[in-house]
Formats: sequence, structure tokens, C-alpha cells
Amino acid sequence: MPADDPRASFYLALDLYNRGDYLGSQELLETVYAASEVQDQPLVRALLMLASGMHLHFHRGGGRGALNLFRNSLVALDDFRPRRLGVDVDELYQALEAYVDDLKDRRKPGAGFLDRWLAPRIRYEKP
Repeated sequence: MPADDPRASFYLALDLYNRGDYLGSQELLETVYAASEVQDQPLVRALLMLASGMHLHFHRGGGRGALNLFRNSLVALDDFRPRRLGVDVDELYQALEAYVDDLKDRRKPGAGFLDRWLAPRIRYEKP
């Protein structure tokens, strides 16, 4: 991990997230958050909550805790639409909102068979 380059670590964390390594992404985003400029920290925190929620959802049964993390991430992401740091925040917001709506309508918490394919992806272009 490029510890001295928060931007490089940021994009590596997004790649980890997109590969389904939500815990790895979460841990790296924690490091990125601490090293980021103040104006970038809220977006990093929103993505950190998203990665944490996904890890909780897929590996710990999800439930209300995962939904709360997703909702908090949505609130934070809304401030950065349409793009920030090369991240297509608008697309991510819409995908996460649809994912949360689907989870709310389920009878049982936790990840189903197709959830890995339905999980929102973070689309980005390095600036």
C-alpha cells in the first residue's frame, strides 16, 4: 500500500471494494481518511461507511446495522453529487438507494444468493 500517497491508496481501496473485499477496503479507507485533506474526508468517510455496511451485510448477517450504515452513507454522498475525486457519486448514490430499498422490502436480513451481483459498484476515473 502506498502509505505516503493517500490518493493512490484511495483508488486502491475503491478497487478492493469493487472486488468484494469490503473489509480490506474499509481498513484502507480508515488509513486514507486520517491522511486526507480536510475537504476530502467527508467523501472518504461516506465510502468507509458503505464498505463497512457491505462487510457487515455479507459477513455478519447485516440487519439494521448494515441498513443504518447504508443510509448514513447516502446522506453523506448526497453532498458530493454528481462527481468528486473522480468518483461517479451520482451513479453510486442511485445504485445504493435502490439496493437499500430492496433490502428494506425483504422479510429476512442478510445477503441472498444474488446480492453480490446487485451490490453497488464504485465507478471512478482518476483525475
